[in-house]
This record gives sequence, C-alpha cells and structure tokens, in this order.
Amino acid sequence: MDLNEQFRIYKSYIEETLKEFPLKPVKINCIKVFKALAELTSELPLNSFDFISREELQLRVNERYPVKANSKRQEVNKYLSQRFNIASSLEPDFIEFTLEDDENVYCREDGIGGGRKRTGYRIRKFSQRADLIRYLCQLDLTEIIQVEEQSSSVSISKETKMTSPLNQILYGPPGTGKTYHTVEAAVKAADPEYFATLDISNDVFTSAKQREQLRQRYQELVEAKRIRFVTFHQSYGYEEFVEGMRAITNDDHQIEYKVQAGIFKQICTDALANTGEQPSILKPEAKIWKLSIDGVKASKVREYCFKNNVACVGWGQTGDMASAEHSAKEIEYIEGLGPLAKSSLMEFTGRIAQGDIVVCVKGMWSIQAIGVVSGDYYYDEGGTAGNQEFRHVLPVDWLAKDFDVNIYELNDNTRLTLKTCYELNRFNSLDLYERLKSEGVYLDKGQSFGERQNYVLVIDEINRGNISKIFGELITLIEPSKRKGKSEWIELMLPQSNKSFSVPENLHIIGTMNTADRSLAMMDTALRRRFDFVEMMPKPQLLEGVKVRHNGHEIDIEALMIALNKRIEILHDREHTLGHAFFMPLRALVDQNMHEEAFAELVTVLKNKVIPLLEEYFFEDWSKIRMVLADNQKTNPEVQFIKENKQSKNDLDGIFGPHHKLDQYGQQVIQYSVAASNEPVWNNVQAYIGIYQTLTNAHVTVES
Repeated sequence: MDLNEQFRIYKSYIEETLKEFPLKPVKINCIKVFKALAELTSELPLNSFDFISREELQLRVNERYPVKANSKRQEVNKYLSQRFNIASSLEPDFIEFTLEDDENVYCREDGIGGGRKRTGYRIRKFSQRADLIRYLCQLDLTEIIQVEEQSSSVSISKETKMTSPLNQILYGPPGTGKTYHTVEAAVKAADPEYFATLDISNDVFTSAKQREQLRQRYQELVEAKRIRFVTFHQSYGYEEFVEGMRAITNDDHQIEYKVQAGIFKQICTDALANTGEQPSILKPEAKIWKLSIDGVKASKVREYCFKNNVACVGWGQTGDMASAEHSAKEIEYIEGLGPLAKSSLMEFTGRIAQGDIVVCVKGMWSIQAIGVVSGDYYYDEGGTAGNQEFRHVLPVDWLAKDFDVNIYELNDNTRLTLKTCYELNRFNSLDLYERLKSEGVYLDKGQSFGERQNYVLVIDEINRGNISKIFGELITLIEPSKRKGKSEWIELMLPQSNKSFSVPENLHIIGTMNTADRSLAMMDTALRRRFDFVEMMPKPQLLEGVKVRHNGHEIDIEALMIALNKRIEILHDREHTLGHAFFMPLRALVDQNMHEEAFAELVTVLKNKVIPLLEEYFFEDWSKIRMVLADNQKTNPEVQFIKENKQSKNDLDGIFGPHHKLDQYGQQVIQYSVAASNEPVWNNVQAYIGIYQTLTNAHVTVES
C-alpha cells in the first residue's frame, strides 16, 4: 500500500465528508478519532515512535468532543470496537495508517483483521507522516460540532415534546375508560405528530369528530402492524408471548418442530427494522427467498441477471405460468417435472411478491448476492442471455453482489438445500442486513433510510397474567435505559432459538389493569418498577348536565353516580367505585333528546351491570348493597330495588321447626331479594332519584 497516495486520497475524502448534508455520524467520529490520535502523537517527544494507548485516546476524544447526557456511545468505542476488514473497505480508513505487524498493539495474538481490539495505536512511518499529523492537527471541526449540537438540541426538544412514556399502565376501577383510552394513548405513542394535530385536551372529553379521527388512525396503524393488541390471562405464557416450539409439516410432508415467534418478539423485530438505521427498501415484513440461478459455478445467465437487474429460473418449456391456458405439450412437460422442480417453479412464478428479498446462493452455506423484487413475474420467449431454458423472469433490484457470506449460523445452523427456490423463514430482513454488514457488505450506498416509526403493544388486563412466567428473563430489557439505542442497552440470548435479542427504544408498551380485580399493591414489584402508572378514576364531571326525563321528572345522572361512589368508597374502598363509562351511553341519548330511550338504558345499566357488580364487590352482603342504593333510607318498599323481608319467630318455626336456634341470641333473620324484572320499581323515577336525595316523606307515590 502506497501511504503517500493514500494520504492524498484521505484528504479528498475528508473534504467531501465535511461537505455532506446531513452529516454521517460514523464518518465524522472516525475523523475525530484520527485527529485526536494525531494531536497526541504531536505531543510526544521529538523523534519518538511510541504508540498511544487506547485509554489515552479515549480520554482525549472525550475532552475534545464531550458526549452529553450519555445519549450515545463514546466516540472511540463506537468506532474502534467495530470489526474492520481492510480488504473489503469501501472508503479510506485511518486504520490503514496504523495497521502494523506489531503484537504489542494487540490485546490478543490474532490480528485486527479478525476484529480484535487494540491496546494502542501508532501512526505508521512513511515519508509524509509529519504532513499527515500536521494536517489533522490543523483540521478545524468547529462548524461540524456546532451543527451536531444544534441537530441534537432539536432532536431532544422534539423528543421531549412529542413522546409518551415507553412503558405505562392505565389502572383504575371498572368503567373508567381504560380500554377506551388505550386508543388515544396508542395513537399518541405511535404517531405523536398526527395526535398533536387533533388538539386533544386531557381535561376535556374528546368530541365525536376527534374520536372518529382517532379510531380511523388507530385502525390504520393496526393494519400497518404498528399497533398490536393482546390480553393476558392465567394460562398465557412465555411460549405465546416471546417464542416457543411449534409442530409444522415440512416440504417432505414430515412433522418437525420449529421455534415460532410470539407477539412480543414479532413487534420487537418490526420495531428494530424501523428505527431509521436500515435502508427503507428492506421491509421488515418482506419474505426472504433462496434462489439458485443456473447453479453455483460461473454462469453467463447469472452474470446477465446481475447486470440487468433480473432473476430467472429454468424449465422454460412450461410456457407462461401466469397464463391459464397451456398447450398439451406444455402440460405434459409440467406433469413430468419432479416435486422439487414443480414447487420451485410455483414459488418463483406465483408466491414471490414485489418488495420481497431474494438471495442468490454461492453454495450450501453461503450467498453471493441480495436483491429486492421490483416488479411482477413475466415470461420471456427469447430466454435469458441467449439461453432458451431460462424464460421465467422476475425484475430484481440487486443491492449487492459478487460477495461470499456464510449464513449457516444465521439460518439456525441449517444448510441451504438443492431446491432452486424456496422461502427462508428462520431469519428476517434485519438479521440479514446486520449479518451482511458484519462481513463488510453494505447495502446503504445509494439507498434512502426510512423514517423512525414508533410501535405500540397494548396489553389488556396485564395484571391477570403471571408476569414472571410471561416475560421471563426479558423483564429487564423493557426498562427504558436497557433498550437498544440507549447507552446502557442490553442484549440477551433467547433460550429456544439461541438468537440474540434486544428491545428497541421505539417500542411502547401500554397495559391496562382493573384495580377491582386485583389490588395495585399486589402487583409484581419488577413490573411496578419498570412502568409508569396512570390512574384512571371515575369522572362524574363528564356527565354534568345529563338529566334523564321520564314521567315529568328528571334524574340527575351525575348526582346519582357521585352518591353511589361515595357510599362504595366508605363501605369498601376507592378501587371498587363505578366508572363513568357505565353511564356514558345515557349522555349520547340525552344529547339527541331521546329521553325515553335514555331511561330504558338507565334501567338496563342498573339492573344488569351495577347491581351484579355490587353483588360481587360485597360478596352478597345485601345490607351493604341496600345502603349503596339508599334502599335503607326509602321508607316505601315500592321504591326499593333490594327488598328486605324480616322473618318473625313464627315464620322461622314454620320453616325449620321450633328447635332451629336461628334467633337464640336475639338477632333478627332477614331475607333479601332483588326486585323482579317486571316489578314497577324499575319504572319508578323516584326509585332512582332516591339514590341521591334523602327521602323525608313516609310515603312516596308510586309511578308506573
């Protein structure tokens, strides 16, 4: 390597890099590190050729280019800890100026080409070494640093303004709108820019128009798989949530067991592929297909395909597979094909879709090209590169070719079979992208990067599941500081697939919890520490002004709800109060002046929802249920929902005989019964008004 010529190339490279917009952080960090190394080298004694230790270089970079609030990895480690292969380097690299056969600068005996860290760095001797050091020391990065700081400031400001908590649980009594508000919370987390345009206030109930807009956007995000919904229950486990073994039938019609991703792993994979760090042309949902183009030896057909952005397979005598009509000769040819050939042909001509990823194999263990399908299948009568056998064609945008990357481990230690075309379902596009990048195959050149997209997993009834059983070892990974992209991010090895796994910082988890079902104090401590808890209590103010008219009287729904909850809170606790959602349908009907329908709805709510819920809360302690409904204050039995029948001694003797001893201590035996559906109390306005108004009259007129 001529380092003098390399120095000339490197200066041009730096000038071009500093003009780029937006700035490329990896390139800028590389220049910063080399500049710091040159500065430290210039400070050595004259004619000294000592190497600079890694710690010294790290300290100098930190002093010159401080990292604010641990928002990213320190520059030296971010750059130097990567694995570099000089032979496949696509741009000038300062390691070329420091690479030496000197075992003193390696932390192990094997070389830097194998990806080993160095203990120190030394700029190599060549005639322009002093000029290189002087050039780097005089290099002014002030404007670049200012642009980086401004960009970081804008990004942090936007993030602070727009983002929701990464992990939050909406908790409260039944009917407080927890599930209802998950729509709002999910849209706010997944698409904060859109949510901001709706101008929704936390203190005001969303309008019908706003709610419809939220529902529409929510549905769009669900269809895009950016919002997913799951309900926890007692039998739900790690296998369904993260990953588990499933029995499937393979191509040979044999049963085999395969690790299948659960909903949490699926959404994490999709979110990782949409952090804005992967080329947008690689879709996370894209299928990956193994393709053999004219074998693995040198081929004019394959060379033509790579050059002209197409892919093709043989069996050209079948005719156009997109056509419903075939000649007798073509049908005979198709029927004579073996099962693997038939299957490959059907996959290539019928199943591969636009946007799917195609990898061209190099052998049983490796691939030599990767592309994205850019159009629909067509049949070329003339064949490919003059070969009449290869007439089945797919347009493919080849992103990289003529490399040799082993994917045996990526493919779950499974070699590639002889079948010409089939789906590779043991890894996804992100796994493949990272594997190629680790081998120096970059798909970024000339490609745009997709915008960062947030993903949301809604977990309904999160407290009903066994958290330790469901999350397992991954409970640590959901912490905001342990997410991938953060300074303290953690990666674990999944036990069944033996693949590394991390949780991205663009995944939001929203849980709902019914406090009446299980007390907040009983929640798993590990879960409590990792989630923000948002209390959702009854809001009677949402029912302000809702008055249902019936038979010339008005029932104040807000006052009724307040009275019920005051009594429940005293007799039980605030976690078992009634939510406003029970009564919200009344508001909609009253707003439309449909008072008779509203009264009928009130009867249904009280009879079929409120009283059964109170029965569960108080374990059929009917005396307390009567107190909640104020039946104990109503002197007229005709307006009582819960009837009280005091049993006399004669009544008890008649039922149990004279020796029952039910009242031996003077206590009175009381029998309770809920008013039958056809009793007039359900249609009596005063029965409802009596819940929130103390009745002073000894007798109340019964209205029907």
